[in-house]
Amino acid sequence: MGLDARMYNTPDGAYYKDLNNELDKFVGTWKFTGNNSEFNMVLGKIEQMEIMNDYRDYLKGEYSYIENGSELVNTLPLNLSSNDNNVGGSYIIDDNNFLSCDDCSPNERRIKLFFKDPERDYLNLNMVIRYMVGSSPEQIQVIIYSRHGGIVPSENSPTTPRVPLGSYLMTKQ
Repeated sequence: MGLDARMYNTPDGAYYKDLNNELDKFVGTWKFTGNNSEFNMVLGKIEQMEIMNDYRDYLKGEYSYIENGSELVNTLPLNLSSNDNNVGGSYIIDDNNFLSCDDCSPNERRIKLFFKDPERDYLNLNMVIRYMVGSSPEQIQVIIYSRHGGIVPSENSPTTPRVPLGSYLMTKQ
């Protein structure tokens, strides 16, 4: 079955396959530069990855973020065989009801991923990636957002990720 099949309609052991190779366009090294910052991300694809009782084609990634010349976080390089990546997922968003997109076409499909700050893993973060069709060079739009609250370990613990929430237009390297 395809990646967009919903889990409540499928038996245990199902394989959610990237039937149309939709994940492939996101694979590679991506870079954002602006506002005295640099955000780099590497995404790779795993086929038939086991997740709980099911299998699915899946994007995994790692990243670095530099602000004003100082490296704030660096989880690179990407290790596709690791079970502990900081970016990952393959949930297809096929409508405009989730993180609205004013300039998305009606049938445009985006991918929702988890996003972890390894020093602040108590923060609940996600990202949505959108392939910018027709861009040259190739580009993706990445939106990092907070899902919902988390349990902050102490009153002095940071409450924001080291990569600022928001939108990044990233270019394929």
